[in-house]
Amino acid sequence: MDWKEKLLEEGFIEVGPFRVELTLDQTFMDLEYIPRVAVYDEVTGSWYVLRNPIPRGETLDESWRNAVEVLERVCLEGNADLGEEEVSRRFVAALRSLCR
Repeated sequence: MDWKEKLLEEGFIEVGPFRVELTLDQTFMDLEYIPRVAVYDEVTGSWYVLRNPIPRGETLDESWRNAVEVLERVCLEGNADLGEEEVSRRFVAALRSLCR
């Protein structure tokens, strides 16, 4: 099973010092849940939310697939936005080990 299938099936993967989880955000109580990618960094001991936009799907499954596609683009393009430049840089380097 490749990393994308594992992430969709199990909801998380671990890569280097990072744990990547598919999660839901309901920031505005009247809106539907929005898929998010949460990233835990063992080095800083903190959680981050990937700020790269994830297109909303018509179903939750489609939204999860969109989130995984965004991660794959991050892996290929090296453009993660976790809110902290150093953490984002290290995350891209770790993630790229999956895309080889």
